[in-house]
Amino acid sequence: MHSETQGTHWLLELLERVGGAALLIDEEGIVVGGTALACQVTGIKPSELPGRSLETLLGVDLRSFSGVTASTPIEIPRPFHCLLSSSESSTFSFRAELRRQTLDGVSYWLLILGSEDSGESPLSPGGELFKALEIIENAAIILDGAGAILYANPATTLILGYRPEDLLHQKMGFLFEVQGQSLEGRSFIQDLLAGTFTTHAHAVELSARSRENLPVPVEARLASLPIRGQLRTLIVMKDLRRRKMNEERLILLSSAVEQAPAGILIADLNGVVEYVNDGFTKLTGYASEEVVGRNLLSVGSVIDAFSRNVPLCWRILSRREWQGEVRGTHRNGAEYAALVTFSSIIGPTGEAIRLLGRFQDTTHQVRDQEALAESEQRFSEVAKLVGEWLWEQDEAGFFTYSSEAVYDILGYQPKELIGRHYQELMTEADRRIWARSLPPASRVQLPFHRLTNHYLHRDGHEVFTESSGTPLFDERGRVIRWRGVDRDITARKLAEDRIRLRERAIEAASVGIVVSDATQGDNPIIYANSALSRITGYTQEEFIGKNLRMLQGRGTDDEDRETIRNAIANGNRCEVIIRNYRKDGQAFWNELQLSPVLDDEGRLTHYIGIITDVTERRRAETETQQLNVAREIQLSLLPKHPVLLPDIEVAGVCIAATQVGGDYYDIVPHGDYIDLVVADVSGHSVGAALIMAEMRSTLKAELRRVDPRLQGVGDLLAVLNELLMPDLDGAEMFITMFYMRYQRSSRTLRYASAGHNPALLLRKGEATCEQLNADGLIMGVKSHVFFEEKELTLNPGDRLLVYTDGAVEAQDAQGAFYGTESLETAFLKLRERHPEATLENLLDALREFGGDARFNDDVTMAVFVVKD
Repeated sequence: MHSETQGTHWLLELLERVGGAALLIDEEGIVVGGTALACQVTGIKPSELPGRSLETLLGVDLRSFSGVTASTPIEIPRPFHCLLSSSESSTFSFRAELRRQTLDGVSYWLLILGSEDSGESPLSPGGELFKALEIIENAAIILDGAGAILYANPATTLILGYRPEDLLHQKMGFLFEVQGQSLEGRSFIQDLLAGTFTTHAHAVELSARSRENLPVPVEARLASLPIRGQLRTLIVMKDLRRRKMNEERLILLSSAVEQAPAGILIADLNGVVEYVNDGFTKLTGYASEEVVGRNLLSVGSVIDAFSRNVPLCWRILSRREWQGEVRGTHRNGAEYAALVTFSSIIGPTGEAIRLLGRFQDTTHQVRDQEALAESEQRFSEVAKLVGEWLWEQDEAGFFTYSSEAVYDILGYQPKELIGRHYQELMTEADRRIWARSLPPASRVQLPFHRLTNHYLHRDGHEVFTESSGTPLFDERGRVIRWRGVDRDITARKLAEDRIRLRERAIEAASVGIVVSDATQGDNPIIYANSALSRITGYTQEEFIGKNLRMLQGRGTDDEDRETIRNAIANGNRCEVIIRNYRKDGQAFWNELQLSPVLDDEGRLTHYIGIITDVTERRRAETETQQLNVAREIQLSLLPKHPVLLPDIEVAGVCIAATQVGGDYYDIVPHGDYIDLVVADVSGHSVGAALIMAEMRSTLKAELRRVDPRLQGVGDLLAVLNELLMPDLDGAEMFITMFYMRYQRSSRTLRYASAGHNPALLLRKGEATCEQLNADGLIMGVKSHVFFEEKELTLNPGDRLLVYTDGAVEAQDAQGAFYGTESLETAFLKLRERHPEATLENLLDALREFGGDARFNDDVTMAVFVVKD
């Protein structure tokens, strides 16, 4: 191939493969490329062909071909007919075929040179172009004007897996998917689908679809070809799957060549130097720009010994290798000797394409210390500039050299590493790993690339590096040292670890997490974590490509749906608690949070959804609301104010342990009598509060119905037990109660107890309390219970304390109970206080004992005082 123009060479390459003589000419008549045979026909060197006008080559102006579409004989001067005729005449006739070509969107003229009796056109079916298409390694497909496939070469099967007959009459678009392509690739595919195939002016990288539905990266080019009088489109696709691997290999090979201690020289087959590395420059003293372009066999060459050995190139080509010692003069005048090995570089076709020379310095002269120091200084400066840690180790892994960059990476001065083993710098865990996994040093002879090392900085923090190195061998093939480079990747490694941690955290989260693609219609889900499967019953795979609407159902509120739709339509954040359904049809409450994700340019790309099952929380909130209502009702049933009469004072307090309690007290004045009742319903639920309310209503009704002079308090408890028994038995609850009735005119106190704590009576002037107790079973156990009634006379200054078991069963941090004795002691100390202050001080004493403002059980107390 001989072309200087990007994107036009491949058609000439097709003709090159079949030995065609062709020139590619632009609209101005300037040649932009040609095949090797065309160069031989015209007698022009390949490097001089581009840029020459057609008139200077053939003596014919492009305008003389104006209107020509078929073969036309013309006269050509004698110097250009060497390969087309053996005639001795000064001119001869040949067949020149001029074709208009569109290559990658640019128009050219293709001039086919051939003898007068040559065969059919290379661009006709069965011609040279079609022969070339059959043997090229790139996939080639010819389309008609509607985009249907008319022809596919055998390479299409190798690259995409389709047989040519499988593709005939198919639309080209089915080989590509728009999704996942670059912007340019999508435009290219859209043009294919639309039938506009000539709008792309260069090669385009695409992802094609193989027969196995796998992505295949290709480089696609277009050309318009006139075939049988009709304009067709030729698409050539190059398989790029090996490109990345080859690019990495080229980088590695290039680095290896650049860093090689031996001199490397590459020349063309005529001996013209194309490349030398630093090793060559160090050996000869000549820089690359002084050597490249010069012929190593010419007199005065920098390798002057070669000028005396002209047959060298031909011996190399015939024997594939030449080796010998060459003596030369360094640019500074010093003599040097080198063991030189020349071999031919073989191209894809099996033919030699370049000469490779390797120069090993064999002078073995000891350089003076100043030159060595200067060389090391230059090496150190380069290492410092590149910011990477360059090092050398002996065959066992002990450092023999380190660049200054090690200080920035590990905090050590270079001289501190000399003589230390590289594993000494690693973490303890990595040292154990390498000790177990590495083979003996004598068996390690292969270079390594991008190996991650885990070091400890001098100050103790962890450092990650990416290390590449290569062994250096002596003349007997033994490893004598290692040379390599480490690059600090700590920041990148930590960032990658954080990403992996976030991924694990997302997968381990207890809430459901989805990610949807906002660039596509209907925001399809592209990720769902495992927690979402646990919440909904759907598998992660069942969510992919779907929308969260799949969780909605008939019971989903339309207003909630509209809120979500509006948020997504405007790219806003959204939080809503919505009724959703699991896969098995069970409803649950979903606290849904939708958050938009924007790219660097502020465009909406994704949505992140957080799905939290709040069913139990909603249920608890509902129960709490119900309990609060019950509490309000319960508090409304208790006395609002203490009783203050000329001869008596009565006050009470009820503290529930939770929202609602089962304790109850009441003060009921009626005529000459005043009743005080304290009761405790088992439990702290709404049910306990309801039983308490029922008991109060029943008691009030009974008091209105019966004259207190005719019914004793024991009889009253018996009636209450019978009336409440059915409900207590059904609810599996019970009630304890202390009931007392005081007659003001006679100062007589009658009392009865249904399994309740005894009241404390403190007589005026007495040092101890008397416990008032009476026999009686708790209410709700059985019917027809007898309740003992007792009677006594109170004197002015006497006081009573009635309480529930929550007061004496309060516990401290060690679990000890407050007890009746402590309550009696506290009550004795408060004998001079009025009832409300007495209750307030008793509650403070209980709280101080328990060390908490809350009680484990309901606490109810009432104080009754006969005034002096």
